[in-house]
Amino acid sequence: MKLNHINLYSHDTEADRAMFEQYFGLRTLVVRGTKMAIMQDDDGLVLIVNHFAKKLEDFSYPRQPDIMHIGFIQKSHEDVDALYKRLSADGWEVHAPCDTHGAWSFYFRAKGGYFIEVTTVTPVRPREAYQGNPQSYPA
Repeated sequence: MKLNHINLYSHDTEADRAMFEQYFGLRTLVVRGTKMAIMQDDDGLVLIVNHFAKKLEDFSYPRQPDIMHIGFIQKSHEDVDALYKRLSADGWEVHAPCDTHGAWSFYFRAKGGYFIEVTTVTPVRPREAYQGNPQSYPA
């Protein structure tokens, strides 16, 4: 199975679209005014940022949307640091990279209100690997 799209609620679809193009190499496929932007990465993943305020009345988002985030894996510690420096230099409010769950990571809030994680691969320890039984996962 392959994840083929992510649809995120955004307070500012145009700013988010520009950010994903500039910093993460996505290309825009469709823009529907200020309400929606549909983008794609080099591997075919489709990312949609959508300001569907009319639908929010019938749709239940978590009470704490700050926990929603998407992540971008970088090849090295140096690649994480380089992207951090670019975003910081361009005025983004970015938390400094640090060791997070065994990976080198930082987070920042997109203009649309959700978080973006930039990280190296998180190592999976053998005791943490899912073995097909949810009850066997360590607490």
